[in-house]
Amino acid sequence: MVAADRLADIVRQALIILRHAKGKTSRQLAEEFASVELLTAEEFEPVARALVRSFDGSLRILDSPTTCKAEKARAERRLTRMVTLLGHLYLVTLVARKVIHRILADLIPPGDGPPAEFRVLCSHSLLKVVGHALADVDASHLVAFIGKLVELTAKSSFGVLTRLLVEELREISITSWQPRMVLTVRAEMVASHVEVSCTDMGGEQVCAFNMMDSAKLPDLVTEVKGQILNPFEVLTLILETGAFLPHDIGDMLRDLHE
Repeated sequence: MVAADRLADIVRQALIILRHAKGKTSRQLAEEFASVELLTAEEFEPVARALVRSFDGSLRILDSPTTCKAEKARAERRLTRMVTLLGHLYLVTLVARKVIHRILADLIPPGDGPPAEFRVLCSHSLLKVVGHALADVDASHLVAFIGKLVELTAKSSFGVLTRLLVEELREISITSWQPRMVLTVRAEMVASHVEVSCTDMGGEQVCAFNMMDSAKLPDLVTEVKGQILNPFEVLTLILETGAFLPHDIGDMLRDLHE
């Protein structure tokens, strides 16, 4: 049982982190939460519940037939950022595995009917973050879920990109989440001396591709090989996306106060 004064302090610190979340990525926010002194998953649970409420709210907006196109697009982006944040919080042991299970089950509910395409894309975003970690402790659940994604996608009219992402997920899962395939992609990029730099412009990531000084290549290769645990991680090192925008932060602060 968490003492009331300790709980109040955790919520206060969480509010401070969220108020300064503009432009930060999910990983950066998770690392800030993890840096709170002696914070445990049990103590973090009220904050986790608030984040899940934000997830639920976005899902309701997307499921509503009265939601306009612009609002739906905002809700989809917010939903993706939310599941990515919860995934990174799981990696730093502040969110329990049952929360990840719950999110996946809400995105892809039981049944044989094809889900909305955004649900599949959102599931992919979450598994990009946590798949390699779940494979170590929850392989059977992970295999079953990805198998269901593959099956539902095969029966759907989803776009080419969604089909490719699901197939990528399937392929990387059957190689036991080893990073060899993605490292090969990175090696090809390094060989072509391409460097990617991105700037946040009003909440949108604007990226430039520049020729790279060949003298930097050995250091870059060493850095990449030393840091990659998640086979999808190279995508984050190349292009960090998913920064939180002001309206996302407002929603999370509101849910935390409830």
